[in-house]
Amino acid sequence: MSARTRLLQLVKERALIRGSFRLKSGQVSDHYFDCKRVTLDPEGAFQVAEAILDLLEEHRVDVQAVGGPAIGADPIATAVALRSRERSRPLPAFLIREGEKAHGTGRRIENSPPTGAPVLVVEDTVTTGGSTLRAIQACEKSGLRVAAVVCVVDREQGGAAALAAYRFLPLFRSSEILD
Repeated sequence: MSARTRLLQLVKERALIRGSFRLKSGQVSDHYFDCKRVTLDPEGAFQVAEAILDLLEEHRVDVQAVGGPAIGADPIATAVALRSRERSRPLPAFLIREGEKAHGTGRRIENSPPTGAPVLVVEDTVTTGGSTLRAIQACEKSGLRVAAVVCVVDREQGGAAALAAYRFLPLFRSSEILD
């Protein structure tokens, strides 16, 4: 079974919750994708990393590091970094804060790759793309080049259009999960 196939099962079993939910975008939905139930699970983290690394190979995306907006991207970036080393193509992880740190180094991006480096921005779910765009802007402001954006689930609520200027490669679209 491919990593993507197993990951789809895990997302359907663990991440999809039915009910009434207010999303970060302010929209109301009858379902919610709590992808942290997958990305923080040992098997789920492994399958997410495998699926993302397979996707990068399939689409011939060359990156030097992987990161995204805190909290949703943190376990994904870490899993990809660990698994990439095992595949002999190490990709360091970086973390993007909501804003500059008010103490210490004052960094917005922790473990930032070198200026000009092509990077992969990851996210657990994308609805309108707002938080992902803010993370991309932080990368670009730091001199990084965003080579691609990957999310576990695209809710198909405007995020793809908002991210159209970038190579947006969702692992799944909500229509694949809700069928």
